[in-house]
Amino acid sequence: MILLATICLVILLLSFLASSIEAALFTVSHVQIEQMIERKRGGAGLLRTNKENIQESIIAVVIMNNLANIAGSIIVGAMAVDVFEDIWVGVFSAALTFMIILLGEVVPKTIGERHAAEYARHTARFVFLLRIVFKPVIVLINLLIKPFGITTEAKTKLDEDEIKVLARLSHRHGNILEIESQLIRQVFQLDDIMARDIMTPRTVVFALRAAMTLEEAADELYRASVSRIPLYEEDLDDIVGVAHIRDLLAALARGRGQKTLSDFADEVSFVPDTVSANRLLQSFLKNREHFSVVVDEHGGMAGVITLEDVLEQLVGEIVDEHDRDVDLRVKARMLQELRRGKGGYRS
Repeated sequence: MILLATICLVILLLSFLASSIEAALFTVSHVQIEQMIERKRGGAGLLRTNKENIQESIIAVVIMNNLANIAGSIIVGAMAVDVFEDIWVGVFSAALTFMIILLGEVVPKTIGERHAAEYARHTARFVFLLRIVFKPVIVLINLLIKPFGITTEAKTKLDEDEIKVLARLSHRHGNILEIESQLIRQVFQLDDIMARDIMTPRTVVFALRAAMTLEEAADELYRASVSRIPLYEEDLDDIVGVAHIRDLLAALARGRGQKTLSDFADEVSFVPDTVSANRLLQSFLKNREHFSVVVDEHGGMAGVITLEDVLEQLVGEIVDEHDRDVDLRVKARMLQELRRGKGGYRS
């Protein structure tokens, strides 16, 4: 009787362990695992290996569970016939089945799901050993299921849509602020936005001839509402540099009015109008630049773009007390419509 009870207890224990491990492995996320690895929690590295090979890990756990249940049931059945009378064998079998369902399925899976991260971490070494012990059987099973197109590779990468949903859910549950959720979603839109969509168009670009002296350009410099001014030789298609208005006004204040604008010119970079905002941001940060000239497919100057233009796609319009034109792109469209209206009137 004691031996029978011991075997039943072992069966329940192994079934409990298998079900809880299975639930924990399916529930723990890759993000939780990486967080535990960063915190140098014991077993986190093995857990990542088990999660990356989750189907192999689950097969190993299922093999252990079934071996325990099948072998245990045969042994228990044979011993129950000797211990109990015929009428009690059925009652004992029904009771054992109920206990396996309760303690071998329902309870352990609930525990595994609720404490997935810690439970999976603490049992990672055990699962890893099971994978080694049952490796030949796992390989055989994989060969048998391969013709059915079943893969053993677990999906470990999140796509953009999933990350956006996670950001919204995190905000909804109070884990991150609304602005943080918005920034995460906006970042993924940078790759779909081109320079031509956010640049300051050529028609409203404030530029000056490089050969002008500071005195000649003084009135325009005092009225300028931009911080960087592109300089050109003959026309806007011949941009030769960019000057910071701060340097120009400082030179005027020091009485250096005879200097030409070209004396204060810095090199300017050129970008195609089809380059993405994402690449623009990387280029600005890498080269420590704030300003680029945008060229069209024919090599002509289409407009200018700044680091601020790109950042506005993340945080919205950036306006300071000196900005008289909040959005020069809107102004450019208005000027274009005005010209069309005048043209129509003259005809």
